[in-house]
Amino acid sequence: MGQMTQSKRMRPLQQIADIREDDAARRLVEAQRLQAEREARLVELSRYREDYERQAGAATPQLLRNRQAFLDRLREAERFQQQLVEQAVRGVDECRAHWLLQQRGSRTVAQLTACYLAREQRDDARREQNRLDEFATQRYLRVAD
Repeated sequence: MGQMTQSKRMRPLQQIADIREDDAARRLVEAQRLQAEREARLVELSRYREDYERQAGAATPQLLRNRQAFLDRLREAERFQQQLVEQAVRGVDECRAHWLLQQRGSRTVAQLTACYLAREQRDDARREQNRLDEFATQRYLRVAD
């Protein structure tokens, strides 16, 4: 059995790098989905608050206080949702940076593997040429004898 080449020894490393890149890509997609979901919820809250603010005012002081308390709760919910959106944006940024790092690592392993493979192919071609040259030399020497 022949010796394992450097390019073949790189296969497990390439598989690991690809798995890590795929995992990072999945995390990025999930983080982007969460961000979009949170942003949509913020838009809903803002629209609801704006619609409520546009409605006619309350007729009595008690209804006015209730209305104001409800608007205050809506604004607080908006602020909280905005914090969740900002948190999601940071999560997307972190996931994107991690994915880019994993992608670069995967590409580096692939490039290194390609270099090893090219060198092995050149070495194989050189050995084959040497073998053919040796065969031709022996044949020439046999004919010359």
